[in-house]
Amino acid sequence: MRDGYLRGALPQSATPRQLEVLAAFVAARGSVSGAAALLGVRPSTAKRHLADLRARSGLSTEQLIYVGSAAGWLIVPSMASVSPQLGTRSKRPERVASEARA
Repeated sequence: MRDGYLRGALPQSATPRQLEVLAAFVAARGSVSGAAALLGVRPSTAKRHLADLRARSGLSTEQLIYVGSAAGWLIVPSMASVSPQLGTRSKRPERVASEARA
């Protein structure tokens, strides 16, 4: 562990853009390409920002989302502002299972 870095803590060197990509990833319901579309960047750029944030914090993306939500530094845009094409599924798994029984 390097000096000044605590595993599980948001790194002091996390850039605002990395946090913005993480918020867009959540708003796009876990879609890297959806987050990239929201921010107007390539999916590879969004992927790199997320990978750098994970490497600096020592947390998975899921853990970053949880910690960010609990600590209040992860601010996700309203789900209403997300384009209907982004992060949507044709049918939810629960619905498909119930329709199969009917």
